[in-house]
Amino acid sequence: MKCLLLLLPVIALCCTSQDKYFKLVDYYPGSQDTNVILTAPHDGGIKLDSIPDRRQGCYDNITDTCDWRHDCPGEHVTGKCKATTHSDTLSSVLAKQMRRTISEKTGKTPHLVVSRLHRSKLDPNRFKDDAAQYNSVAEGAYDTFHGIIKRVHNILAAGGTAVHFDIHGYRALSSHNTDNWTEIGYNIQPARLNADNFTAEESSLRALAARAAARGIEFDSLVRGEDSLGKLVQDEGFRVVPSPEYPRPEMGIKGKYMRGGYITRKWGSLNGGEIDCVQIEFPQWIRDDSEFYGPKLGSAMATWIQKYYPGNY
Repeated sequence: MKCLLLLLPVIALCCTSQDKYFKLVDYYPGSQDTNVILTAPHDGGIKLDSIPDRRQGCYDNITDTCDWRHDCPGEHVTGKCKATTHSDTLSSVLAKQMRRTISEKTGKTPHLVVSRLHRSKLDPNRFKDDAAQYNSVAEGAYDTFHGIIKRVHNILAAGGTAVHFDIHGYRALSSHNTDNWTEIGYNIQPARLNADNFTAEESSLRALAARAAARGIEFDSLVRGEDSLGKLVQDEGFRVVPSPEYPRPEMGIKGKYMRGGYITRKWGSLNGGEIDCVQIEFPQWIRDDSEFYGPKLGSAMATWIQKYYPGNY
């Protein structure tokens, strides 16, 4: 009965009559006292016939904007308004493994939200017009995905500081695969990392940066030095950027790096609040169901959580 009572208030936040598209989003409730949420927006496999495939939008070179309507009257310009439709295969499996390990290490289970629609139908890591391209079913699933995140964030915010991990993966055939490393994104442009010229104000870690500074921890060290998540992931045997070993993306062969997307900017502390957000982009070889990589990564994350988001730990 005790476990049931702990879970009921959390389950209630997602399972109302308003969430008519809930079957297109998986929500795994966290412990009542957790201050961690994970999301996996790109590992869905459902392809509904009622949702047309997402496709390139029309580009307006005067306003430098995209029109995502399928009957848009403008031009389809190479390199503009691209719609990425491939999935981040097994990223949600990795997220579940990391979630379980974080729970085991900290004694508190994070929340997890997973989009079940294939990315060719919906991309929750985009603004709504790009993400759903004006299809009502896709828009409903989008609103449900971000609605659950909002409600969880409201619960976490009431408890103080918190962190949101957005879990992704890049394809084996992508240009990132040359370096084959893990990319941790804090919304800092790769050029800024390469130039050793970045600030907390441009990051999705603004809240943590302020607390760390009060403890004498410099932001550079928090992002890529001895005090970073990258250092802990590196210590588990992974190549990771940014980290003490690879502080700058240009140190790789191709130097590709994803700084974080819409979820990182919307749900992190870039624009205020006490909830930070970190995007983690994993190569294909790490994303499997072997139960080997996920727990190692989860262990690094748990250590970072306990150090910077102590809560009741």
